[in-house]
Parts: sequence; C-alpha cells; structure tokens
Amino acid sequence: MDDWWLKFRRAEKHMVEIKQEAMRYASSNPYSFTRIRLPDSQKEIRYRFHITEQPDPMVAVMLGDFVHNLRSALDYIVVACVPKQRRAKASFPILFQNIFAKDKNGEFVVKDVQLRRSVETATEGLQPKARTLIIRLQPYHHGANAHRNILGIISRLENADKHRQLITIGCGGQDFAVNFTVRGLTKPFKWHRLLAAGEQFLKDNTVIPYNFPPNGILHPDGSFVQPSDMEMHFTGTAKILVKVTRIGGNQPPDDFLLDTIMDMAFSDVRTILTKLDFFVRST
Repeated sequence: MDDWWLKFRRAEKHMVEIKQEAMRYASSNPYSFTRIRLPDSQKEIRYRFHITEQPDPMVAVMLGDFVHNLRSALDYIVVACVPKQRRAKASFPILFQNIFAKDKNGEFVVKDVQLRRSVETATEGLQPKARTLIIRLQPYHHGANAHRNILGIISRLENADKHRQLITIGCGGQDFAVNFTVRGLTKPFKWHRLLAAGEQFLKDNTVIPYNFPPNGILHPDGSFVQPSDMEMHFTGTAKILVKVTRIGGNQPPDDFLLDTIMDMAFSDVRTILTKLDFFVRST
C-alpha cells in the first residue's frame, strides 16, 4: 500500500478509538438540568443545562494524531505527484486567502510575497490538472465560510498540535427530547420539538425556556395549570465538542461536533487522495 494510504488507514484507527471513547463518555450521561424558579405570573418555565463531567483529555491527544495523519497523507501524495528532484519541497498547501487574485491594475490583492512564493514552491512540478484540482479545493473559495471548510479545520487543528498545544475539547448536548409532568395528571406529555438537532448542540449553561400558550393550559377540572405545577424532563446525548482556535490569519474561533469533524475530514481526504492518485508518478 502506498505511503499516503498507510497514513490514511492509521487515521482511521484513531477515529475508531476516538468514537469508542465518545460513546463511553455519552453513556455516562455527564449532564444535568436545573430549574430556574420564576413567579407564576411570568407564564414561563426555564431550565439551565449543565455539564457535570468533561471528556477524557486523551481524546485531544488522539484527535491530534488523527488530524496529523490525514494532513500528512495529503502532503505525501503531492510529493508522489512531482518529479523526484522536486520532492523535498513539495507539499499540499491550504489557503484561507486567494493569494493569486489581482486588482484592476493587475497588482496582487494579497501582498504576502513570501506566502505566494511558498505555495508556488510547494506545487511546482505538479501536472497542471493536479495543481488546478488542489487550488479548487482551497478554503478561500467559500468566502466568509472559509473557516468552516474541512481542509481549513484540518489545517488549524494540525497547527495547534504542531505548536505544542493540545486541541481543546469540551462537551455539549444534542437531540434532547422533552417531557412535561403536571401536578395532578398521571400521564406526562411531550414537547413537540427536538432540542439541538442536526449540527446544533447545547453548551454548558444554556438556558432552555418554555413559554405558556396565550390561552393557557387547562386541568381536566377546567382550572388553569400554573408554571409551578409543571416540571420538564430531558433525555438526550452528550457530545464531545472541538474548539478550533484562531491560529493566524482572520479565522474566528468556533466549536464543532467531534464526530462531524472526523467524518467529514475522513471522507473528504479519502476523495482527494483518490483523485490525486491518477497523477502519481511511477518514479
């Protein structure tokens, strides 16, 4: 198996181990919901979401290894795509700015000559179609969302690990269903809304409000239910979050779901390697 695929497979092993740890962590239900008491006249119920236990810090170490292997696989295959005499300087660039854009006067918009020279050196010797493919994949094509591009996330996480900083991880909650119990009623009823679904998540100290309908809620005897008569009960899943910090440039810090980052990174890098395989030189 070629070196870049070996790096990729090593990343896959780290991903399996990380997901096993994430499942173990989620099974411990490391969260709670605390009621915020309000007067009944406000016709509102509020609960605050709390994280009661953080993930094992070893997850950050394993994630660093996962990201490093994916990033290395990209560099390895670019090295294999250039002539032998260029291999010492070849690598896969990741750019948050279009360093090749020019203004109406034909001048480069980005004045960073050193960065432009570095990218040109890294890609020199690639077949034109291979270089075009790599440039088309760059995060800057996503404009304001460049910092959310998966290659950009890989680069920023790998930079943190490379600068001797552990990747920051934390915890959030996802896919919470809510049941209500009402004093005097034997059966609970559901809130027909899923909290933190999709790519959303609850962070520590998030407040969950429930506002009474304008016409109120009636007891079977015709009296109105008061907020103090009701309790909310939550069931969901704890998720490990990854903070992608500001590492150079103008990328803002952001939090992402760990499993989403890993799945996207693994899938996208596999696709890139498969496409670049066509341009690998035999010697």
